[in-house]
Amino acid sequence: MNSEECPTTETSSLHQEKGKKNNSTSLHFETQHEGSLQVPIPCAVLIVVFNTVLVIALIALVVGKYNCPSWYELSLPSNSHVSPCPDAWVLYRRKCYFFSTTAKSWTSAESSCSEDGATLAVIDSEKDLIFLKRYAGSAEHWIGLKNGTGQIWKWSNGKEFNHWFNLTGFESCASLSSTEVGSAECGQGLPWICSRASR
Repeated sequence: MNSEECPTTETSSLHQEKGKKNNSTSLHFETQHEGSLQVPIPCAVLIVVFNTVLVIALIALVVGKYNCPSWYELSLPSNSHVSPCPDAWVLYRRKCYFFSTTAKSWTSAESSCSEDGATLAVIDSEKDLIFLKRYAGSAEHWIGLKNGTGQIWKWSNGKEFNHWFNLTGFESCASLSSTEVGSAECGQGLPWICSRASR
């Protein structure tokens, strides 16, 4: 913006003289001081508004960084070949998940996961359960929960299942779909879900 576009707050001595002669209406003229800075009124307002918006935006970014740290996590450069999960795996909450498109028995599915350094999916939280149900869709998928001898359900990683979610059915191997976590006969061919920690 240049000074021609905005009227100034101070007037020239010529205008002041006119103001003194027309004392009837214009008594608010300021005198011009040597070394004073003349800032156009609309320009000054725009500068104040711009600076205010800038400060608010910076505060919002700083506060947001602490309230939503996942939005600000360091991302890998686009030319980097390091990925937190292998190709065709899905990253969710620092775990990598693989959703198969073929069907195998529970034991064969567990072996396939093991070949990739994973286990059949171990579900640690309600958020993970909701994510897996949504991603699996209507098809049943094997997960890493099995009823071994002694009627104790255990996860693929050896931890005992504490029944924190409802498991339906009377078979020995667990499967998951968008509607439920149930059990199925372990020899049945189903797609499966593998899980492992991200890199």
